Amino acid sequence: MSKKMLTKILMGVTFIAIFLPTFLIGGKLLEAVVAVVVVAASYEIAGLRDESKANWPMTILISAAVLVMGHVPSASLPLYAGVWLIILFIVLLFDATISSDQVVYIFTLSLIITFASRGILGIYQCGMNWTGSLFVALACYVCDTAAYFFGSFMGKHKMIPRISPNKTWEGAIGGYVTAAVVSIAFGLLTKKIPNDLVIVAGLLLPAVAEIGDLAFSSVKRRWGMKDFGSIFPEHGGILDRIDSLLFCLMVFSFLMIHWGIVL
Repeated sequence: MSKKMLTKILMGVTFIAIFLPTFLIGGKLLEAVVAVVVVAASYEIAGLRDESKANWPMTILISAAVLVMGHVPSASLPLYAGVWLIILFIVLLFDATISSDQVVYIFTLSLIITFASRGILGIYQCGMNWTGSLFVALACYVCDTAAYFFGSFMGKHKMIPRISPNKTWEGAIGGYVTAAVVSIAFGLLTKKIPNDLVIVAGLLLPAVAEIGDLAFSSVKRRWGMKDFGSIFPEHGGILDRIDSLLFCLMVFSFLMIHWGIVL
């Protein structure tokens, strides 16, 4: 086994050791971990210009905006999002080093993280707890893992090579089908999530996971970055690890609101 592969496996085990107790316990521990992830992700978003240089003022601004928007009532969210956009444009007016397209990326990514954090917290607020979080994680990461294996052994037709040269249609389809079957079976067996929501989410989230992965890859392409960060050896930054999950949690948050499970 290569040193690179061994490092990846060790980091994967570390992720499980850190996050599994968090999802099992929930409560204040979950809120604290979500806050830490928000700050780490904000640091990487603030470094879109140059990931080698820390931009702590922008990191603090993004973190504060996401943490506030992540806890306000849904009806008030458009107001806070509008205020956040105005603040970003005020920064643009007085900081010549920030471009208008950077403002757009910061705003978009901060909203994705906001909706994702509302999604994971909403799962516990409505009583789904670890069952709901594992359901979303299965739809996301089983798709990613299965797509890798299907693509490795069967992949012939490139999907979108200008964004992700290694992804194939065979891998995407294999990953989607596997994740849909696994997540729906899990959701129906645990009976913690409404059956109709399980089926709709199980069919939708694996596709969303693949879109999220490609979307974040396109952001890195735009800014000429290999990874969003280097906090995890051989794994990149926090956004490199949770890009698909952010999209899945965001969409699951919308579905919970539509089902009337959370407000």
